[in-house]
Amino acid sequence: MVTEQMVLDLLDELRNNKIEEYVVKKADFFLFRDILMKQEDKKSFRGVIVPGGGGDILYSYQPGWTA
Repeated sequence: MVTEQMVLDLLDELRNNKIEEYVVKKADFFLFRDILMKQEDKKSFRGVIVPGGGGDILYSYQPGWTA
């Protein structure tokens, strides 16, 4: 289980290219999403369902990937 601070740190690491991607477990999704939606650059984060991942989502930071 992740904490709010862990999510903020992960978002910063994605933003600053310290990590390229992060898999959010299904159990952590709602906390992660709530915090992500409060970010000014929320549209730069891309989430893709992990095939066979039981609801896990792979997030990456891709500025400009969406309008």
